[in-house]
Amino acid sequence: MDDRPTRHPERSPPARTGWSAAAVSRRLDHLRACGAIFLDIELDPGLLDGSAKTLLWMAVAPAHLGEVATTLAHHDELAFVAHTTGPTDLVAHALCRDTAALYQYLTHGLGAVKAIRTLETAPVLRTLKAVGTITPAGPARGNR
Repeated sequence: MDDRPTRHPERSPPARTGWSAAAVSRRLDHLRACGAIFLDIELDPGLLDGSAKTLLWMAVAPAHLGEVATTLAHHDELAFVAHTTGPTDLVAHALCRDTAALYQYLTHGLGAVKAIRTLETAPVLRTLKAVGTITPAGPARGNR
């Protein structure tokens, strides 16, 4: 005998809206395509072997700002890229395996982006507060 809970179609999200599953799927596809909603996840960088956390501030020629930001958004080493105001134009958060991998990324990954005029780096030594999932109590696992 199957002991799994029975799923009641009348309680499913499409049934509660009065829409078919296909209509709900099309609506979600539309909302994602127009940018009204997006899906995002929060991961513990330690799970990705990201022990070298570094903030990066970059000055970029205004004519190249959009191009550089889009390029950096596709770099696997960067968890976050944003436009800023002030003496720099972009800020990013790099997560690298170790300092050797960070050096490799700075010299070859960012170094290959010629429109970056200046780059300032600041290692993140300790995070005191951040957005994230609260995990069940257990052994402490480094800074969060």
